[in-house]
Amino acid sequence: MRALTRLPEPQILQQRGAGWLAAFLASGKTRPDSSKYANPQIKAQLNSMSYHKCFYCEVKLKNKPKEVDHQIEVSVDNTLSYTWTNLYLACDNCNGKIDHATIPITDALDPCRNTNTKIGNHITFTDEQITAKNGSPLGLETIKKYRLDTELLDKRRIDQLKIFQKLLITVQQTLIAQGRNSLSQAEKQALQIFKQPDQPFSLMFKIILAQYNL
Repeated sequence: MRALTRLPEPQILQQRGAGWLAAFLASGKTRPDSSKYANPQIKAQLNSMSYHKCFYCEVKLKNKPKEVDHQIEVSVDNTLSYTWTNLYLACDNCNGKIDHATIPITDALDPCRNTNTKIGNHITFTDEQITAKNGSPLGLETIKKYRLDTELLDKRRIDQLKIFQKLLITVQQTLIAQGRNSLSQAEKQALQIFKQPDQPFSLMFKIILAQYNL
């Protein structure tokens, strides 16, 4: 999870959101029409916000299942069904989050509300394993609510770690071959790319790279 800046409300939601909501509330249905709150314009804006990543776990969503998630669930407050600030982008894993009655959103970190500093104060990684930093209750509840410790996400993080480790080994071999004990600027930049906010699992790599003073 990394802090995200919410972009302006999509035009279609500005123009039609109130009408969509009124029709939904009048219908008596328990769920709003996903073709409306997950309209391509809305999805595109959410994708741009998160660099095509899940808001919660940071997996890249290109060519992967993705859902527009109601941060405050429809069952909790159906009047927020088409509210822009309540729409998040989630992967197939995180969209199956634990319900509000069990873990309220106020008991978990929020990428659109919390800073990178706060998120980093409560969540950390040991290799691909996500953990609550220093046993943080807020970190624990966040991991639990969004199911950030599933085997599926562990595997996805391992896959990305393999790419990083392949590059790291190449860099280390180059250092040995050239008799150097320090990285070139180009080598540092190549490794630091992994912690940039547009990259998958960037918080994990930020923590890993800090171990190398990068």
